[in-house]
Amino acid sequence: MKKLLLPAFALLLALPLSALQTQAGVQAALVFPQNDLRGNVDGTMGLTFGVHVNLNLQGGSELRPRLDYLQCDTEALHVLTLSTTTRSVHAVALGADYLRFVDGGSRGLYGLVGTGMQWWSASEPSFGNTSETAPYLKFGAGFRFDSAVSAEITYDLGRFRSTSGTAGSIQAGLSYTF
Repeated sequence: MKKLLLPAFALLLALPLSALQTQAGVQAALVFPQNDLRGNVDGTMGLTFGVHVNLNLQGGSELRPRLDYLQCDTEALHVLTLSTTTRSVHAVALGADYLRFVDGGSRGLYGLVGTGMQWWSASEPSFGNTSETAPYLKFGAGFRFDSAVSAEITYDLGRFRSTSGTAGSIQAGLSYTF
């Protein structure tokens, strides 16, 4: 019985989604660390890239499930010992964004809000390797130039390294849908 439950649930979910217009895509962005994340990588800019699916909900709304990978690395030179220390932060995020277009269509200016889960991994000589799973929130704005190319700027906020620390980042990037 349990073996039939998951496929039946997937089928029920797929039926309404099959009527939606869908487009798969990729995105890449520059990451400007904020809060505790900024201190961990000395403010060094990072990169993020990922894949997404745009689900057109009609009337100027879209849902965008996404999978992202984020990387921020920094290297510090110790003058007295002539050695370097590398600190790195990596994250994998699985989430979804809701997009709302100002003109009610599917092009032009849009606002977005999103949420999901991030799996963090940090490597630093003084702390060792740490990892954490935490929820995140995202909000921002973008502009879709045509049916394939969009540019957006977002602010992501989550937890990093502790329940009291925050991992904020400003991300500016491009997305391409097929």
